[in-house]
Amino acid sequence: MVSRTWALMPDAPAYPGVRADRTWGVRVFVGQRLPGALAAYEALPHTWERFAQDRLNGAPLVPEARRPASRARLHHYQVPRVDGIAAAHRDGAPGYLLVAPTGSGKTVITVSALASLPAKSVLVVTKLGIVPAWLRTIDDYGGERRWVVVNAERLWRLFTHPRAVLADLAPDRAAELAADDGTPHVPFDVVVVDESQILANPESMRSRLVDRLVRPDRGRRPFFLPASATPFSDLSETAYAADLLAHAADVQGPAERTGPVYLDWVTSLQVPGTDGPGRPVSDIDTVKELLYRRGVGSSATTGELGLPAQQRTLRPVHLTDAERARYELAWAEFLRVVDPHDGPGPDPEDAVDEGVLRQIMRASLIKAPYVARHVADLVAAGHQVVVPAWYLRTVRALAAHIARELAARSLPDRVVEITGDQSGVRELKRAAFQTGRALVVVTNITDGISLHAGERNADGRGTRATLAPRRTVIGDVFTGGKRFVQVEGRAQRDGQQAPVDYLVAEGTKEEEWMARTLRAASRTQYLAHAPEDAEALLRLAVELEAGEPEPGPARYRTAAGAGGRR
Repeated sequence: MVSRTWALMPDAPAYPGVRADRTWGVRVFVGQRLPGALAAYEALPHTWERFAQDRLNGAPLVPEARRPASRARLHHYQVPRVDGIAAAHRDGAPGYLLVAPTGSGKTVITVSALASLPAKSVLVVTKLGIVPAWLRTIDDYGGERRWVVVNAERLWRLFTHPRAVLADLAPDRAAELAADDGTPHVPFDVVVVDESQILANPESMRSRLVDRLVRPDRGRRPFFLPASATPFSDLSETAYAADLLAHAADVQGPAERTGPVYLDWVTSLQVPGTDGPGRPVSDIDTVKELLYRRGVGSSATTGELGLPAQQRTLRPVHLTDAERARYELAWAEFLRVVDPHDGPGPDPEDAVDEGVLRQIMRASLIKAPYVARHVADLVAAGHQVVVPAWYLRTVRALAAHIARELAARSLPDRVVEITGDQSGVRELKRAAFQTGRALVVVTNITDGISLHAGERNADGRGTRATLAPRRTVIGDVFTGGKRFVQVEGRAQRDGQQAPVDYLVAEGTKEEEWMARTLRAASRTQYLAHAPEDAEALLRLAVELEAGEPEPGPARYRTAAGAGGRR
């Protein structure tokens, strides 16, 4: 028998004969057959490890399909986006920015569009928790081409360096060298960045590595396809789409992509064919016109897609005097370090120091019993409830409080926790919630997880998710406008409605911070070309800032789409 090379997934255990391949940065086993102890760790299709394995064994770039990919059943509103991507590629555009509301099927749109293009290789950069969903979708609809899916933290493995073997270095050092002087192992025809808001900071390591992939020093540039529901919160964050803006405006790209030089370039843009001086972009109208109406991208509101508007309700939590004193003390310290009026950026997340954020998160546990009561009310009314949180400690505390409150009311205390450190059982717990074996899920996963009613094949065995109405309850402090919008979309997906309740400690400094975060979320939605949702978020922020004196729950309004209502 002839020996061959097997590449192993990163979690493979130490085993005789396993060694590191210094060229491709993966662990391999060479032999006539793969030992049984390593069989579970063989490289999965569409991973960097499988790509390296095939190249080491001399396999062709485009692997032979095991079975023909099926054709995705697209919703009517997805078809124009698929056609738009194909048209941009055909017309020679450098890429396409796909902006669509959370839960509208951006992954299926992307895979369906690229499966029909004359591209032999596609790289997908996404978050670690979303990788499995991409692998499944590519298996179903990907067609005969080479797909490689990686999480952003492993991007450096795709590079070689002229003066160093990156695989011999610590990951941080290897990534730094790759971002400075790396050369891609192989050129990809298409580079997709899912949840492209991860590139919002152009100076971050992931942004620099993606830039080297998209704009290599030598050779042909790939077609670039960033996709997100929340692509930007500010003009400075549009740098990763600079080539798309330049193409749409028919100008040269910026000399620099950070700082005042880039902002000066953005604010100089004008839409071709307009007379007179360029339109000002302080209100971002020109940028939106260039990105979404000039063949390099698309965006639409939930209303335009025929999807339900997101309903939000701010619900006051009435703390006792002793609780309020403890809560205000923590918030006073938080705001002493992070002044909501003098933060360095338009998104509150930019201003948050990790230490003070942890402090305020601990203070937020004071609200945990109140969150539990509200969740129990919803379960008693027939809802399945999603409770997003931030830290593991918060997830566990909320889950315990909710379970005790449900049991005290003789309600089923079926609560599951889903956290980022549970990759092995995450899908099992998600399926338990989706199929009704659990009624409440508490999670710190803010993207890449579907918890909507009626989900098809919710457990991987063909079972449809329950039709019980979903509701999202947020009592933890979430910073960042993009994060607000992302977390709301976990249960409101695929046309299903899932209202959100924000529980805010009444009469505390938390209201001030919440108002600012709502304003940041409003800017995010306006840049995503969702003005109705942006206006709804802004109205809630204004009401919080006004501090209406009405007592009880009527103090706050519910906002949905273009209109709020009492």
